[in-house]
Amino acid sequence: MASTRNRNCRGDYRAEMNINQNNVDYFINKEYNYGQAVKTFLPGDGLLQGRVASENLSYNYTDIETQLFGIGSTNLVNPKSEQNAEIKGLQSLSIINRIPIIIPEPLIVNRDQRPYPLP
Repeated sequence: MASTRNRNCRGDYRAEMNINQNNVDYFINKEYNYGQAVKTFLPGDGLLQGRVASENLSYNYTDIETQLFGIGSTNLVNPKSEQNAEIKGLQSLSIINRIPIIIPEPLIVNRDQRPYPLP
């Protein structure tokens, strides 16, 4: 028996495949920057640490994670070589200006005194 649904027409099939391909392009293509910041900074003064993706921290992040998880470490046929991390240099981003701390020159810390009086 022939199918009578619209879903099985050639035009609808092409439209659905086009939607699927656009979704794949949106998630994989680097031009869209889905879920990633355009520029990455380390937190400076006035900011809390957020999540930084591993691809923003080093150039060979997959090799580093493979080594940290021990993948292929017990392979006796083709032993893995040691990987050196190629770290990306990230700048810090501060949103406030910190006031410099003034410390007296002869800083003497008395160990026999308490900071607060006892009740």
